Amino acid sequence: MRIWMSLLLGGWLLGTLLVAGVAAENFFMIDRLLHSSAHPSFESAVAALPSGEARAMLRYLSSELNRYYFEVWGWMQLGLALPLLAGAFKLRQRKLVIGFSLMLPLVAVMIFYLTPQIVSIGRSLDFVPREPPPPGLAAFGRLHAAYSFLDLALLLAGGWMAVGLIRNRTDGRERD
Repeated sequence: MRIWMSLLLGGWLLGTLLVAGVAAENFFMIDRLLHSSAHPSFESAVAALPSGEARAMLRYLSSELNRYYFEVWGWMQLGLALPLLAGAFKLRQRKLVIGFSLMLPLVAVMIFYLTPQIVSIGRSLDFVPREPPPPGLAAFGRLHAAYSFLDLALLLAGGWMAVGLIRNRTDGRERD
């Protein structure tokens, strides 16, 4: 049971880092492509567009990809959290039950509240000039910060759970 739980938790932690890295890289890649693309056809297509249009279109594409990734990843996290919590109950290890019981509502808040709000407000900000700052920009920033904070809390709690799962048992019994 511990091995399966460790694999699931490892996948969860790695997935969290991977999704965060991919989401950030999607936006960084836009400027790299626009400043130094290795493909002449891309450079020609960009040059034919009005100033800033290529960047706006690529940012929109990146935003939509990230929205999709975070929506799918949220449901995958729920799919990982539920069996981990069930396994913790089966092992009857109090720290694991508490830890996974704390992680599950964080995932639920991210899936059912933060992600839909971020997606909705984010779409309302697509193709909107940033000067002056649009009304939803501050709310988007707060929601994004809350999501990042909960994601970090999940990583820390997951690390704590990993230690609880892999710790050696010298007496052969489960401990709290």
